[in-house]
Amino acid sequence: MEHFPESGDTSPANRLMNATVVDAKGSKASIVGVQQTESNPHAWVRLPDETQVLVPVSLLTQQDDGSFRLPFTFHVSGESRQPTQMSFPVMEEELHVAKRVIDTGRGVRIHKTVAEQESVVDQPLMRDELVVERVPVGRVVAEADVPQTRYEGDTLIVPVLEEVLVVQKQLVLKEEVRITRQRQQTQSPQTVLLRSEQVTVERFDEGRERSQH
Repeated sequence: MEHFPESGDTSPANRLMNATVVDAKGSKASIVGVQQTESNPHAWVRLPDETQVLVPVSLLTQQDDGSFRLPFTFHVSGESRQPTQMSFPVMEEELHVAKRVIDTGRGVRIHKTVAEQESVVDQPLMRDELVVERVPVGRVVAEADVPQTRYEGDTLIVPVLEEVLVVQKQLVLKEEVRITRQRQQTQSPQTVLLRSEQVTVERFDEGRERSQH
């Protein structure tokens, strides 16, 4: 886009003649003349109602299609007795305050080290043991009354049968095997390596000199 604020430059003025002007709302008008003043040149713009207004050339912005855009809007009245009005945008500046972080050269340096220490772990461990006890019985049992494996408390009793040769064959309960589970507690100390972190803070100034007043 191109502006034409320069006074005394006649080539832009020639390019303004018969050019199309579009206001802020898209209404179109045309430039019918250019008037040179002491400060800046002005262009005569003819509106759709045949009204002509004088506009500073410095307010015209050339578009890519060769037309010129105005930053305000023409209000054209439907009655010929009513004057044409122009609306100008009112600009206002606002102050925005922001903060930013700067490096002052002062700070801390953090060193992290890992320290190792030995710790003794002594926890009770459980272990099961089987105690096998043979109990002699020597009792004759009938084939219909053969004893079965059974539990008495924590003891598993397994009958052991044997046939013996007599005048008549009899079934004799020779012995019973008593198996009792006993639980014992033993101590098994173990050495475990534990680590902990230690932080050392070192303050420093990187060549910053204090100003004296």
